Amino acid sequence: MTIAVHIGKDTEEDDEPSYGRITPEEFAALDPDSVTLLDLREPADVAVHPVEGAINAPLDPLAHVLRTVPKDRKVVVYCAEGWWSEEVAEILADRGYDVASLIGGFRAYQQYLDGQSAR
Repeated sequence: MTIAVHIGKDTEEDDEPSYGRITPEEFAALDPDSVTLLDLREPADVAVHPVEGAINAPLDPLAHVLRTVPKDRKVVVYCAEGWWSEEVAEILADRGYDVASLIGGFRAYQQYLDGQSAR
């Protein structure tokens, strides 16, 4: 499956790191064994709506957790609403990771799942 449209590095002078973005539908179709899922939500939010196989990295221990994220496969980053994951995706891209951020965060993914179950 091809994931996302890459942003950044539009010109040679652009020093912004390049990272991708995925939709909630693409996120739902991910094989958790083929990517590293990095969940930036707070532990209480994760407890209510866990994502199997995800690494929880809330703001406080983020620097420590980032040192342990493997570089051998794509990293998909998400948070509650998508803003924080965009920032972390930039950090990881700058460090050489193949990374994508979930558009709209976990809230958009949950809305997608709710829409699927209503069908």
